[in-house]
Amino acid sequence: MELAMDEDRELEEKIAELREEFGALLNDEAIKKLALEELGKLVLNRKQISDLRDREGASLEVRVIKIYETREFNRKDGTTGYLRKILIEDDSGSCQLTLWDDDIEIPETLGITEGSRLALINFYIKISDFGVDANKGKIGRIEVLA
Repeated sequence: MELAMDEDRELEEKIAELREEFGALLNDEAIKKLALEELGKLVLNRKQISDLRDREGASLEVRVIKIYETREFNRKDGTTGYLRKILIEDDSGSCQLTLWDDDIEIPETLGITEGSRLALINFYIKISDFGVDANKGKIGRIEVLA
């Protein structure tokens, strides 16, 4: 019984944190789903790479093939941006994991190396002439799997 109360309290705290972060951008149902997902109690839209569609949210379990160096670029507004690509694969195919700006240091921070297994949770998928990109975005999360 104590464990359930602790889990409820943890969920309530996470909901309050997300409500403060996202304000009116997300409704109560979306905030609760996001809180459950961030606490590892709900994984939304788990897919294989071969099943990814343009402009959808997806969660993947992948293996890192190659981590590329960070690239610096100039944005249209004159500011400097940073981009880092990671080649990933699962049993169905491969694609690029794209990290932007503050997220480019995630491989070092989490100890990700070539061969690491990752869970990519709530990533945004973009398909272009250059192939499939899984973008972390603001609500995406990366977990290193054992």
